[in-house]
Amino acid sequence: MWFIENYDNRASLGIKVKEKVFEEQSKFQLVEIYETEFFGKLLTLDGLVMLSEKDEFVYHEMIVHVPMCSHPNPERVLIIGGGDGGAVRETLKYNSVKEVVLCEIDELVVKACKDLIPSVSGSLVDDRVKVVFEDGFKYLDQYENYFDVILTDSSDPIGPGVELFKRKYFELIRKALKPDGIAVSQSESPWYYEDVMKDHYKEISSVFDITKSYSAFIPLYPSGFWTFAYMSNVHDPMDFDAERAVLISESCRYYNEDLHSGCFAIPNFLKRITGTE
Repeated sequence: MWFIENYDNRASLGIKVKEKVFEEQSKFQLVEIYETEFFGKLLTLDGLVMLSEKDEFVYHEMIVHVPMCSHPNPERVLIIGGGDGGAVRETLKYNSVKEVVLCEIDELVVKACKDLIPSVSGSLVDDRVKVVFEDGFKYLDQYENYFDVILTDSSDPIGPGVELFKRKYFELIRKALKPDGIAVSQSESPWYYEDVMKDHYKEISSVFDITKSYSAFIPLYPSGFWTFAYMSNVHDPMDFDAERAVLISESCRYYNEDLHSGCFAIPNFLKRITGTE
């Protein structure tokens, strides 16, 4: 038995599975979890891979630790999406953090991951974590100058994730952030989503003074070459707290202080796509 993900009829990924252990349609999307032969549990939404137990640490460490080590004192963090809980787990590694809000539109994702992928979702019960089930747009609009770091751990720009790639969304992020705040958004693969990325970075750079792209290598994401958009009006990610990065990296399997700088070294074709030449 194989799970096959189709990349817009351009290519596909096949993963050998033992069995499907969960399937339910929410009002937003089809949520499925498989037990695979090699990658452990596999979470998919509308037939697209979100994470596997074997490689999820790459994505979650990189979306969290780059901005968290670039901010001088991150205390309040908002995560839009990320119902699997992996970004929450990594965020709670910082003693400075007083509050983490997880805003996930689909309650079923959180429930399924709590029940079946506790290695990723286990930190959702921490006292510092508040989980709200709401549209990210509506939730962001309630805040002004409040969060130190905002992470957009979204699905691909289809279905409920479409609006999280538009200018209005980034304007709301800027408003909800403190003046020296930092935000990061997952920004797809340049091999399969070039046009999406061009528009994405154009919208971000129209709102934030500092916009940069960085990358990580995630086996089960399209092409394995995945990107993140870093945005701030104050903090350049090259001026990060190296001492804090060293300490955090002791609990990491991918992120470290050398990689923090190195992940911003991107190839020319990606510089042109993102407009960060």
